[in-house]
Amino acid sequence: MSDFHFLYPWRLLGLLLCVGLWFVVRHSRSAWYQVMDKPVAKALIIGQTRPLLQLLPLLCVLGVIGLAGPSWQKQLPAALSPQSSVMVLFQQDLAMYAQDLTPSRHQRMQHKIMSLVSRSPGTGFGLIAYDSSAHLTTPLTQDPDFFSLFLDAQDPGLMPKGDGSALGQAIDLAQKNLPDTPDGANSLLIVADAITAEEATFLTGSRLPVQVWVVGTERGGTMPAAYAERGIDTRLNVDQFQSLQDAGIPVTLASADDGDIAAISGNIAHAVQAQNNARQDLKWKDSGYWLVIPILVLLLFWRRQLLCVALVALPLGLYSGHSEAALINWWLTGDQQGQLAFDRQDYAQAAQQFEEPLRRGLASYYAGDYVAASTALRQAPATPESLLWLGNSYAQQKSWQQAIDSYDQALSLRPDWEMAQANRAKIAEIIMQLRKKERDKEASQEEQEGIDPDEIKDDLKKGEGVNQQDIQPGDTTNPQLEQWYDNVQLSPAGLLRNLYQADAPEGQ
Repeated sequence: MSDFHFLYPWRLLGLLLCVGLWFVVRHSRSAWYQVMDKPVAKALIIGQTRPLLQLLPLLCVLGVIGLAGPSWQKQLPAALSPQSSVMVLFQQDLAMYAQDLTPSRHQRMQHKIMSLVSRSPGTGFGLIAYDSSAHLTTPLTQDPDFFSLFLDAQDPGLMPKGDGSALGQAIDLAQKNLPDTPDGANSLLIVADAITAEEATFLTGSRLPVQVWVVGTERGGTMPAAYAERGIDTRLNVDQFQSLQDAGIPVTLASADDGDIAAISGNIAHAVQAQNNARQDLKWKDSGYWLVIPILVLLLFWRRQLLCVALVALPLGLYSGHSEAALINWWLTGDQQGQLAFDRQDYAQAAQQFEEPLRRGLASYYAGDYVAASTALRQAPATPESLLWLGNSYAQQKSWQQAIDSYDQALSLRPDWEMAQANRAKIAEIIMQLRKKERDKEASQEEQEGIDPDEIKDDLKKGEGVNQQDIQPGDTTNPQLEQWYDNVQLSPAGLLRNLYQADAPEGQ
């Protein structure tokens, strides 16, 4: 809440009127008090003020605070929000084989990292493995299956042998592979069981939000038989991680269950919000409307008549047909209902509820109805955002030239927009490739037309030709894909081993 402030602070002067109202209510007397003897009035009159009148100053205070516009976060439209990116730095020292977390630290964290990725749709995750050297294992991706391909293959035994820790090198590598855009939200997640004092100092000066996922226990754990005689110290240096936390870096201890994943997700969301709050192109969100809830609750419970009406009317309203939609329509506009549906990723319902063409088009786009999306976006005002998404809709329909035209219009309104430039470049490349294929096809047809059929010879004898493996039906619905996997000579673990050996410095 460090960003908490009021959008309209001058309206807080209304609190002075609330103080005056409180004095008036407190010193108000019953009408009988004016005509009766004062000692008799004090003895006979009970409840000299009305209950609702006593509540009025508090209601006014809440109303004034709400009108002042309390805010603590920027308003980021859900449909236009950039995707956040998280680079996971996974320590791969031999202590990760310790079994104080079952079945081992390494395997437990593989499961936890994958659970985090699965619970974070729309967030790009990348993976860097480090020990004495650092290696980019998986570039940023939003595909959980692709991310898990090399995460599951990762093993501390694959890392090159060496001394020291390359956490600093891993952070530099992460910064090079994270998108450097003004509207991007990037963060680092370090999964480690050991951090040196120098590395802790380096982390506190990182320009990117950092959090540490600590693996292991203070007492350490037993090692597999192959490593038991090496004398590896598996105990956590609790004081070192505590110093990180004291410096303001979020530190979360890996637990036996998945309770720590919620804390990691919350830290990622907090880092994204902090970076969004630092943006200058977004407006602060006015959250004063939330104070309507305590005002209504106070009114209901202070005036029993209103509470009785609510208790009777609400069941009757719920009993009537289509009452739920009717009640929602009383309180929320179509765009507000559409935003709620969009936030819970019910994009088809959001497209039906949105009244604004831009939002309706975006919801249709996310729902996969690109024809409806382009129809709605054509009705929206010609802003850079609407033209960009119109181009995206055309691109999804493979209407390449219309997509190019839309991107050009968007760039004419915002020439330095990198997103529109990148999308246009991709579509232009597709158009060039299609034209090249068409020219090659035409050239091939012309060559075939110039060949004399009598010149065609069949020199292959029986049994000669390509020695091709027959495609056999398997468990997968794609036999060609199954054959590709059968022909691959290296497993993902083998690919990682070759990658680490190629990247390792000489002498390791």
